Amino acid sequence: MIFVSAGHEEGIGLEVFLKSYLLLSKTQQKKFHLISNEDVLKRNLELCNISLAHDPLQTTFVTKTPLSTSALAKAIELCSETDILLTLPTSKDQLTLNGEMVAGHTEYFRKLYNCPVDMFFKSKDSNVLLISDHIPLKEVTHYITTERIQHKVKLCVDNYEKYFNKLKNIYLTGINPHAGEGGILGTEESVINDAITHLQKNLKQEIIGPLPADGLLVSTDFEAEKLFVYMYHDQGLAPFKSLYKTIGANISLGLPYLRMSVDHGTAFELYGKNQANYMGCYYVMKLALSALEGISCQNKMT
Repeated sequence: MIFVSAGHEEGIGLEVFLKSYLLLSKTQQKKFHLISNEDVLKRNLELCNISLAHDPLQTTFVTKTPLSTSALAKAIELCSETDILLTLPTSKDQLTLNGEMVAGHTEYFRKLYNCPVDMFFKSKDSNVLLISDHIPLKEVTHYITTERIQHKVKLCVDNYEKYFNKLKNIYLTGINPHAGEGGILGTEESVINDAITHLQKNLKQEIIGPLPADGLLVSTDFEAEKLFVYMYHDQGLAPFKSLYKTIGANISLGLPYLRMSVDHGTAFELYGKNQANYMGCYYVMKLALSALEGISCQNKMT
């Protein structure tokens, strides 16, 4: 099952989900289960002029506020290791855990499970892994270690081949301009070199790097069988979002189940206008269906 947690009640999350849901076949629709507030769902159906009379949607309703927190908590409660969690966008002030505010879904999962959670982004022909994500730029070089790179890359490869397909090549960027220019522009690339040496001994993929981030996509292209590993948030997401806009999936690795989200925010300015582009959500829902099929096939083999 793919459990969907409603995001902010005045964002475009439910609009893009409902419109994408109607594009699915009846068989595909049965794989989705929405957790939302009943009144909020009804209001969004009215605003979008959508009827589910011929496309029944499995739902569980929550009443506590903020909706983003109560829907997410219920979805997590329902989600098993063979299910997928799809979270719709919310704002940073709408998620709380044990009475404390958390700055987004990824941080929520890290605190809930007290474990590392890796940020991975996927579009039709690209795969991007971030070694560091929501930390200040000044902390990046201290955060990045040989062990952390090894762990994140291996976790990503294992999960990618479990849920999606095979990987042939792994490209790692440097941290400094020109990947340090042989130490002239910095020596932080040494930890990346050490990680690559270890990874080459333990993974079957060709591993290349550290490479200058600014010229990486000049010498090679995003392809479905390639993994691009960037050292910090904007280094990786600037090219990814420039190329794919909102057609991409934000995927959390390291949880008991696979978690996906659309690669855009709440877009409050579009709420209630029935104008939101829902192709990004449709892509994520189709990707979730594909991953769910992969889980099912693996279970049959074991």
